[in-house]
Amino acid sequence: MAKKVFAVYLAKEVVPNSEAYATLELPASPWELWDAMEKVRLKDGEALYMEIDDYYAFEYLAPHLEELDISLNELNDLAARLATLDEVQGIAFEGLFSMEVQKKVNTNGGIITMQDMRDLAVSAKTDCYHVVDAADDAALGRFYAENDFIPELDGVSYEVFEMLDFAGIGRMMRCSENGVFVGNLYVLRDGELTTAPPCAKDLPEKPGYLFRLTLGLHPDIGDDRTVTLILPAAEAELLDAQAQLGTEGWEGVAVIDYDGIIPYAAEFTDLPMELDEFNVLAAAVRDMPSPEKQLLKLKALLKQFEVQDIETAIGLTEHLDDYVLTPEISSPQETAIDQLHFMTDDHSVELLISHVNLYAYGCDLVREDNAVLSPYGLLHRADYQPMLTPVQKASEANMTMRLVKQLTTSPGISAQHRR
Repeated sequence: MAKKVFAVYLAKEVVPNSEAYATLELPASPWELWDAMEKVRLKDGEALYMEIDDYYAFEYLAPHLEELDISLNELNDLAARLATLDEVQGIAFEGLFSMEVQKKVNTNGGIITMQDMRDLAVSAKTDCYHVVDAADDAALGRFYAENDFIPELDGVSYEVFEMLDFAGIGRMMRCSENGVFVGNLYVLRDGELTTAPPCAKDLPEKPGYLFRLTLGLHPDIGDDRTVTLILPAAEAELLDAQAQLGTEGWEGVAVIDYDGIIPYAAEFTDLPMELDEFNVLAAAVRDMPSPEKQLLKLKALLKQFEVQDIETAIGLTEHLDDYVLTPEISSPQETAIDQLHFMTDDHSVELLISHVNLYAYGCDLVREDNAVLSPYGLLHRADYQPMLTPVQKASEANMTMRLVKQLTTSPGISAQHRR
């Protein structure tokens, strides 16, 4: 699982406190990004509002990112680069960043751009720096003195050596090198930075796959073979994936990476052990009529019913026509306005709006229709009955039939009926 770098809040710029919003942790996969945009439901010409709610280990970036006009795709690209840094590289990035702030901001009064940050993230994976185990000037000075970096100290006796002002030496070296301390380590840049490739402001096109899994062997096995599997897949493709990993079945196989048009589907599926069942779900998604509309409804149902197993998810794909989703409605107020437009003409609606408690009226309408306001829009059953899963609905019907049967076969009831 990728390291969390940023947590963002997304909404429409014109109404940032709208009920049509999304929260997202970055880096996010391509389908996670598009799922968030489906929750925000931007219309043509509308701009996206984005606020970073959490910087996790990168809080020191906050004052600089807040000054920039950046897009979701640019921020996600930076997050993806930072997420791949190991511990030493992360310390190097912070050190290199601190040096850039000192040079560009503190000395020259400029700013740190998004391109600067991306360049530093790329450079942290190169050999343009050194990281020294020194927490302060004294430790740094002793390191330089003990490792023959100061020619003037050649031949100095042990007694004289121990009397040296190591803090002064360390401070002198740090200032001449423009190095910085990060935690208990010292970071020194001694090479050119690497330029990161350009990053578009707009999100990339939606992926050409529905579900993509990168599979590998369990770390305990000590084999780094991997295989990428696109679902739905034919039986031969599943067997070929197992052959490439050298396994029979999915025992000992681990999911290294997952991306899917239903981002949270991996949360209620025991992958890869239930991969065959998951492949059935993938095929059902592929074969949906009006896939964009039906898929949005499926995602709303999965969230509403808090589905925790693959069987229920597959069952829902077979009963989508039992439910109605209206993505254009995200709040009680919008529910009320939609009903007013249904009842009268547009001009009358404009006159009525300022005289109606839209929130209270909308809440009553939602309750009356046994509906819910899901992250994807207003959701209710087509028959306006209480929101139940197909299994719950069938169970309720069976219970009702058993109760009716018991009542009609009871001697007391039969006698009364005869009278």
